[in-house]
Amino acid sequence: MQWTLEVVRIPVADVDRAKEFYVERVGFAVDFDVRPDEGHRFVQLTPPGSGCSIQLAAGYDDMAPGSLRGLVLVVPDIRAAHAQLSERGVETGGVVVTRDGITYRPAHDDDALDNVGFVHVTDPDGNQWAVQQISSRGPATFDLAVTRVLDAPIEDAWTAWTDPDRVKSWWGPTGFIAPLAEMDVREGGTSLVCMRAPAEYGGQDLYNTWTYREVVRPKRLVFDLGFTDAARAQLPAESIPPGVPRSVRHEVALRPLGGGRTEVTVREFGYLTTEARDVSRAGLEQCLEKMVAVFRAG
Repeated sequence: MQWTLEVVRIPVADVDRAKEFYVERVGFAVDFDVRPDEGHRFVQLTPPGSGCSIQLAAGYDDMAPGSLRGLVLVVPDIRAAHAQLSERGVETGGVVVTRDGITYRPAHDDDALDNVGFVHVTDPDGNQWAVQQISSRGPATFDLAVTRVLDAPIEDAWTAWTDPDRVKSWWGPTGFIAPLAEMDVREGGTSLVCMRAPAEYGGQDLYNTWTYREVVRPKRLVFDLGFTDAARAQLPAESIPPGVPRSVRHEVALRPLGGGRTEVTVREFGYLTTEARDVSRAGLEQCLEKMVAVFRAG
């Protein structure tokens, strides 16, 4: 299901003054300006190219004029946007750059500004906007999460992801076996795992690498799963299923529940289609069911 942000209400004290600022100086388009009765007025405006509008409303709620913070407009060229605002008499602090989202410094001529270049604007009531440069966006992705409970304390549950024999006991969907698990579980390390398809599916060996971003024993693992051959060489793009990225980020979280049990949640990120995500979810669920069975059997 798609969820679309449609309207943001801007609390203002003087609708005419605010309308003049947003339309004449910033360049928003007027959608409508209506007075349903003596005490109320709606003005809806839309930024050029935006799918979301703002409403300047007086008399409808108790939001204090000027109380909004954190509103963000996105433009492909922040320097051009700054020049346009300046030409129209809008005061700003100039083009600034941030590396942490908290502190800012004036932009230099040689700065790369995509995602980190901003201009800050305050309307006549004190509502604060940030204009951010984003020249291009990556494709929408589809992520997944699966949770299971293991009959094992957290230290034992950790071995399911780090001990070669444990990994081989559950890696691969139903009917697959895992003949190989070369584990190098450390930040920057790379493990190699193999799953073997059943004969009816061709019986081939499928290799993956897990390259670790974070290792927090015994609670958390973050790794990038890659598609390789037995020598760890990356497979060509045409050998990877449609909609699956060449590297799939995985986050594994272990949480003790008491009574010698552990909750394991696995998240996978970056699938380009719902079909690819759903196939991967089904495979992950089967893997984790095998993991549950291993610990249940003792």
